[in-house]
Amino acid sequence: PPFRGADVVELQRMLNDLGFDPGAVNGLFDARTARALRDFQKNAGLQDDGVVDGEVFKVLDTYAAQTLGTHQFPDKSGGYFPEDLFSGAIVVDAAHGGRDTGYAAPKGLSEADLNLAVAQELAQILPAQEVLLTRSDDEEVSAADRAFLANSSGAKMIVCIHHAAHRTPAACGTASFYFERLGYRSHRGCMAAIYLQRSVSRTLDTCDLGEFGRSYEILRETNIPAVVLEPLFLTNPRELALASDPYYPTTVAEAIASALELYAGRDKAFIAV
Repeated sequence: PPFRGADVVELQRMLNDLGFDPGAVNGLFDARTARALRDFQKNAGLQDDGVVDGEVFKVLDTYAAQTLGTHQFPDKSGGYFPEDLFSGAIVVDAAHGGRDTGYAAPKGLSEADLNLAVAQELAQILPAQEVLLTRSDDEEVSAADRAFLANSSGAKMIVCIHHAAHRTPAACGTASFYFERLGYRSHRGCMAAIYLQRSVSRTLDTCDLGEFGRSYEILRETNIPAVVLEPLFLTNPRELALASDPYYPTTVAEAIASALELYAGRDKAFIAV
């Protein structure tokens, strides 16, 4: 597998600061980061072999010392896609599955089944050119395989469906997550999370807990904008009742699809309220 770690994050941030595109600054030394490194080596007069050693960091330090880590470069598109979001594929990831049921409610409703039901409904109505499901049945799919599908498919975005649980039954509300680590955040992931957050919480009439930067595995291992959505808490009695409604998966899927259409259309009025 690709090398990963804080040293890769440092390499990616330095390359990014100098205008070489390593993709997401996620600590994953993937093919895109390797291409950016070779491009830098060629421009710096080094052997463009893609090997990272002390000499590479020494030259990077020479060029990047004045800007490294002082700020994150702003996204020229303001967190939106410059092209049509729906012109390519979108990956929909139903978390858990198989032996990994996630949280199981007392009346038999499992998080894995609920995630899949929402994902399948969403796959039917998303206006994307293609919708790819990381699983289409009650099967166990590793995080690595989910990320590989997203990274190798040429998809533009991944939406991961989760549901929350907490030892305190009073815990409630809708939350969404995008990739953020060591001062770097995914601009597009963050903006998409805002739209999903507003749409789903308003549709379900749940507390809008907000959108948060995290380094969860599905966010960290994918090299495209990604959002993890938790529409509600299955441990909260009122919200469990909502989730138990047979129309719930359709309701959530429609809210997600509507949010992505508004995001793709750059409807800033929707998130300004």
